[in-house]
Amino acid sequence: MRIIDTHDGPISEPLEDLHDARAERWYVVQTHQRSEGLAERHLLSQNFRTFLPKRRRTLRHARSMRTVCAAYFDCYLFVGLDIQRHRWSPINSTIGVRKLIMANHKPIPVPQGVVESLMQVTDEEGILHPKDILKYGQKIRVHDGPFAGQLATMDYVGRSGAVRILMDIMHRSVSMYIDRDRFSVIK
Repeated sequence: MRIIDTHDGPISEPLEDLHDARAERWYVVQTHQRSEGLAERHLLSQNFRTFLPKRRRTLRHARSMRTVCAAYFDCYLFVGLDIQRHRWSPINSTIGVRKLIMANHKPIPVPQGVVESLMQVTDEEGILHPKDILKYGQKIRVHDGPFAGQLATMDYVGRSGAVRILMDIMHRSVSMYIDRDRFSVIK
């Protein structure tokens, strides 16, 4: 059986097939334990864009010490894709991958700017330097809570992510702790 196309005009592409750079987002991939590098290599071989931030870690064993590079977020890495354009289902069956983080049968995108800010403080070896994200003395704007819209100064960032800010209240500098997602840095 032969099918003949009688369409005379140019064939238009469906809208979802057109590439839009803004449509590509970062998503979180959960990996098997200590398989972040393996998962990253296999995702790269499938032409997925990945980001695996690393940290230096000292291992002690039987009176010897050595420093190695390990994933900054144990069992997680990021993959960039446009879910309207790319087939993302092969990610779940990739060697080293446990699953793509999803809700309602769709991957959940990482909030805009999170991965990009991590990339800015990652050196050429892939080592993440989180203290460069938030620095003492930086000006911030509070987004939510009773002090929404107020300006403050970064005072301290703890190892666990606790953030202490200084806010001018009635001509007095008052320190308070705030969640990282409740403010943004003013550039």
